[in-house]
Amino acid sequence: PTLKKTLGQIRSDIQIRLGFGGAGSASVVNTPIIDSFIRSAQEQLYIQHEWKELTTYEDIETGIDQTWYDYPADCNIERILSVSVKENDTWYELSEGITMNMRSDLTTGRPCRFERFEQMEVWPPADVAYTLRRYYVKALPDLTLDSDRVVIDDALVFLHALTNAKLHYRQPDAQAYSTQLEAMLRRLREKNRPNEPIKRTKAADWWELQSPPRVEGR
Repeated sequence: PTLKKTLGQIRSDIQIRLGFGGAGSASVVNTPIIDSFIRSAQEQLYIQHEWKELTTYEDIETGIDQTWYDYPADCNIERILSVSVKENDTWYELSEGITMNMRSDLTTGRPCRFERFEQMEVWPPADVAYTLRRYYVKALPDLTLDSDRVVIDDALVFLHALTNAKLHYRQPDAQAYSTQLEAMLRRLREKNRPNEPIKRTKAADWWELQSPPRVEGR
């Protein structure tokens, strides 16, 4: 895959568009605020949209009688997509939420529930070793050094940060860049619009396309 641009590269591109490219010490002075615009752009885009390239999973083995498990080092705890256990070549998805009554039941078995705390709590404690698989969205890495690379679409990060910088410096073409940004975001939303879901039929053990529910007014 093509490497995303670095913080230093995006900052330099923004300073050129702002007219500070050859300003010498002036470009150094505005470096902190430009970097802030870039970090904010990546964070906002990360929160507002799904980024499939940041989705991954980890397989670990459950410990017998074990309840607590560490998260993967790069995991965004708030964006865990699913948790499943494998038994006899079949995957079973865990539901989220563990009640106090459940915690009072110390019977071991195949885990079927989980909860997000400082560590992940799983219930019931495993009676044997299972494979525990967790799909999640990676957390944003630090973006502080010039050599640090953005992890999502660098063209979007650049345009988002540039728009805010143009507005901050009250440059007359700020609205033009804002329009470009909205067009790119609209295309991104359309691209990531969910397709028809595939579900197992109740009558038979096979998969079929299910039409999405009709929304009034569309």
